[in-house]
Amino acid sequence: MHWVITGANRGIGLAIVKQLLREGEQVTVGIRSSMPIEHENLKVFKLDTSNPVSIEEFVKNIDKPVDVLINNAGILIEERFPEVTEEGMLLSFKVNTMGPYMTVQEMHKAGKLKDGAKILNISSILGSITNTGGTTSVPYSISKAALNMVTKLLAHRLKNMYVISVHPGWVKTDMGGANAPVLPEESAEGIIKIARTIDKTGIFLDYTGKLIEW
Repeated sequence: MHWVITGANRGIGLAIVKQLLREGEQVTVGIRSSMPIEHENLKVFKLDTSNPVSIEEFVKNIDKPVDVLINNAGILIEERFPEVTEEGMLLSFKVNTMGPYMTVQEMHKAGKLKDGAKILNISSILGSITNTGGTTSVPYSISKAALNMVTKLLAHRLKNMYVISVHPGWVKTDMGGANAPVLPEESAEGIIKIARTIDKTGIFLDYTGKLIEW
């Protein structure tokens, strides 16, 4: 299988890449900086998901049909009411919402997605309108809620594929912090399992496969 993963140079994304490479999968990643690992089955290209031109160039570099796309690139700007800024809101929306949508759209237009492809948008329970009573970041929660709408709209449009949102858990990464209870490897294992077994589209799951309300 050929997997494409954005934001894969650290945290959950890197853990996913490492596990896939250990299992002999073909992996293409899009990253803003440098990749800390090299492998014969790994292709690395620059990608800034806040920039449509960068997304277009990244998609052009993908040289084989894609079985699984994991839109993992994201940003957390910790701004709370009443100190939320326009800059924080716009950047969060560009990276967390627009980026995944435009990536899928460009890949579809370029014919890079296989029939039956799995598209996983890495969302967050903090983007669940039903479950979120409070948040550490207003821009993050709003942009992830909008990402969930992206998932629903793409699932409706791409009827020959599977498009879902996934909450990766509260993971011990630079974004999640040292107090997070879930290790990146645990989250990665769950996300990969979902990608391989999912048979429904337009749903919101956590990394263990549990259904989450929108």
